[in-house]
Amino acid sequence: MKKIFTLILGVILVYSNSTIAQDSLAKAQTIEVKQKVWATIFASYYTTFKGEYKPKSAFEMPTALFGYSATFSDKLKATLIYDVTRTTNAIKVTDENGDPMNVSYNEGSKYTAFLKMAEIKYSPARFIDLKIGQLLNTQYLTTQDKFWGYRYIYFTYQEVHRYGNPADFGAQVDLNYGDKLLNQISVTNGDGPFKSQDENGKFLYSNNLEIYPVKGLILKLYADYSPESDTAKLAKDKYTFSAFAGFKTDKFRVAVEYNKVVNYGYRENSDYYGISTFGSYTINPKFDVLVRYDYINRSFPLNLEKAHLIIAGLQYQPMKHLLCSVNLRNLSPADRLMVYGSFGITF
Repeated sequence: MKKIFTLILGVILVYSNSTIAQDSLAKAQTIEVKQKVWATIFASYYTTFKGEYKPKSAFEMPTALFGYSATFSDKLKATLIYDVTRTTNAIKVTDENGDPMNVSYNEGSKYTAFLKMAEIKYSPARFIDLKIGQLLNTQYLTTQDKFWGYRYIYFTYQEVHRYGNPADFGAQVDLNYGDKLLNQISVTNGDGPFKSQDENGKFLYSNNLEIYPVKGLILKLYADYSPESDTAKLAKDKYTFSAFAGFKTDKFRVAVEYNKVVNYGYRENSDYYGISTFGSYTINPKFDVLVRYDYINRSFPLNLEKAHLIIAGLQYQPMKHLLCSVNLRNLSPADRLMVYGSFGITF
């Protein structure tokens, strides 16, 4: 009887030790996923003091964003972002003489949720990142937008004037040379986040180079090439170039950028270019003053448009996460003067 009892006890102990060992091994092999959820809301109100603009006053919702990221290790990360914007454009129909015709249609919501980012990032080595999916645009969104830092007040120049898509489906290679140099090479559909690839399968090729020579200083050069996807004789290949320089400390920031698009909209002799410069100063932890100047130049085959935009404002941060601003905006030669109340929260 004792022998049987001893045998049973031995089997139980062996099984228990085996189970404990397997559990320990499973725990050791389990990957701890670091998850993060965040959201951003930008809201504003404006009224027009001078000049023609319709509507004269209105409440706006420039951004309502929801994001999620999962970091599996130092080598693997996934990010998903949804934003809202106007994904449809007004329809214009003309007759055979080119005269506009009245059309009745449902335009759709101006605040449609869309996939802004869905990125898989794999880093096989410290100096290289491989990305695929819906990628944020390195043209202006990943650098100038962050450096500007007042997106809830106004978007950066290239986004306002649509020099490029905010995001696109494609693949990207990031090459990091220490903390002094970053080179990003991308191949994307070139059709933006609202459309699938064109039927001719033409891609957009881009290269973004960033240099950080000293602390706080950034120099950035970007260029892309997008072949026309339309077989029409009037369609031409599109080229984009931008140069950005900025310097930032704990108290102030200044920056200037030059941007140009050749054959905007794949139309020959439709060349856009412009300059944007801005600066801000932190008076204390609660107050910033800021000023910005944009020069807009749009060249069409039979027309030339020039404009100047000046923004000046005060930012107040009453508590962590919440930003408030009163800012004036003057657009000439339209001679339009507007005052904005801008609000932003990130959590």
